[in-house]
Amino acid sequence: MNKMTCWKTTLAGILGAVTLGVQAADVEIKPLRGQEVVRVCADAYNLPYSNRELEGFDNKIAEIIGEELGLPVEYYWFPQRMGFARNTINRLNPDTGGYMCDIAFNIPTKSDMYLTSEPYFRSIEGMVYRADDGYELNTMEDIARVSEELRPLRIGIFDRALTTKPLIDLGLRDQLTYFNIQPGGTTDNPGRTLIGPENSIASGDLDVVMIWGPIGSYFANTSTDVPMNFVPLNELTDRYVFEFSAGFRRADKRWRDVVNAIFEKRKDDIEAILAEYHLPSLDNVVPQSERRVRVFE
Repeated sequence: MNKMTCWKTTLAGILGAVTLGVQAADVEIKPLRGQEVVRVCADAYNLPYSNRELEGFDNKIAEIIGEELGLPVEYYWFPQRMGFARNTINRLNPDTGGYMCDIAFNIPTKSDMYLTSEPYFRSIEGMVYRADDGYELNTMEDIARVSEELRPLRIGIFDRALTTKPLIDLGLRDQLTYFNIQPGGTTDNPGRTLIGPENSIASGDLDVVMIWGPIGSYFANTSTDVPMNFVPLNELTDRYVFEFSAGFRRADKRWRDVVNAIFEKRKDDIEAILAEYHLPSLDNVVPQSERRVRVFE
């Protein structure tokens, strides 16, 4: 099989290409002893993953877990940024003596902070630009070409982004505006800030934004007042395709195995949920290396 065609974005493709650490058929899907609720650690302002109104795809996947176990789903809300694990899944609840929550989503599969499930999605960085500006961008080189032929495009980029060096190498250093990936306000969402309603793209302050794939694609596809295009930067190669999982405390292997079994059983439903959020296609990702970049949470 051509390597470029086997990079599937969603759970069905991922599980079809790997062997689960514990075979799903060997794990009975039922609540753990004493488990009365699925307690989820999540960010209340983090679409497309989660929000307090339960509109994110992680919210919907959590509901699948609750449905399979016959348990209600409850949330402990905390901003998903530095210190998230310490303040959520590893934090003791002073009222109950247990933990504040027992499962988190959108966790890098190769994480030093969590025991992780099999990945349920993978993605790559991309770019967003206005659809009615009269030019087409498919690669970073196109930004340089349009900047030379038409006008210098103003580029929004997060600090320490993977695309920083390639853009600078293309001579675009002076066109870059940097943003903090972790804005100060706990209700601030980087996608909404740059490409959501009343954002820098819509206002014309920026022409193109380099952004993580699920966030960029979601906000570009839900923009109504200003049409936007999202393009995955598959030119970055498979080395920069990252996998994400559910996360657990290191000791909770049985709980992890139950969730893996649910992911396997309901993989078609999870894939359908993810499709609603326009996760970028990775079918044409450029293959480069078997060595993968390690991601830390």
